Amino acid sequence: MNMEVPLYFYLAYKDLDRLSPGSDETTLKALDKVDFDTQSELNILDIACGVGTSTILLANHFENSTVEGFDLFRHYVDKLDERIIENNLSDRVFSHAMDMNDPDFANEEFDIVFCEAAIDIIGFKKGLTQWRRLLKPNGYMVVSDITWIGRPSSESRKFWKDIYSEIDTIENKISQISKLGFEFVDYVVVPKEEWIDYHKKLERNLNSLSSDKSAGAFSKQIKKEIETYRRNSDDYSYVFYVMKWC
Repeated sequence: MNMEVPLYFYLAYKDLDRLSPGSDETTLKALDKVDFDTQSELNILDIACGVGTSTILLANHFENSTVEGFDLFRHYVDKLDERIIENNLSDRVFSHAMDMNDPDFANEEFDIVFCEAAIDIIGFKKGLTQWRRLLKPNGYMVVSDITWIGRPSSESRKFWKDIYSEIDTIENKISQISKLGFEFVDYVVVPKEEWIDYHKKLERNLNSLSSDKSAGAFSKQIKKEIETYRRNSDDYSYVFYVMKWC
């Protein structure tokens, strides 16, 4: 599927290591909940891989494994290709342009299915429901999703109601995971400082777009997201959920 994406979208996220708040350290904390030896020969899928930071991280952490990363946007697939070459991983990391609604892989192909900060695009329950077919028995799914971590203010509620109706508490997310047939393992919250660092870098890029009138509405929306978080940083975060398919 080809989608025309305005240049200002890519410029807004230019040179960011991730397209969402997070860090290698936090991602590895989530991966450490997966009960596979890091020397095992695993098949791993990274859904909506963005610039490929976590794809490479997965490959380095599970160093004898094959990792497939895909994204809808060719621009980001090309970024992953660059990283694959830079890290000498062409023998076991592979990129694809693909839609997360219909991943073109066989049933029970993967030991780990991973998705960082992108499941909200199709919804938490829909993503888990559609992607579980990809997991081998006793395979793991690791996804992060925007989640209430405190009692949300009226501003937070209004903001997220308009953007992502499936935002919920950790307890309710765990309940949804269990109802869909997974064994819940653990969760990891993306800490506040990783949002602050991410927003600083994003703001610098947005400021460089200030003369681009076509980016006006886009920049305004992103700045609103940043300002809302700064006023309500105890209310919500991305949370990694680790679960097992039995």
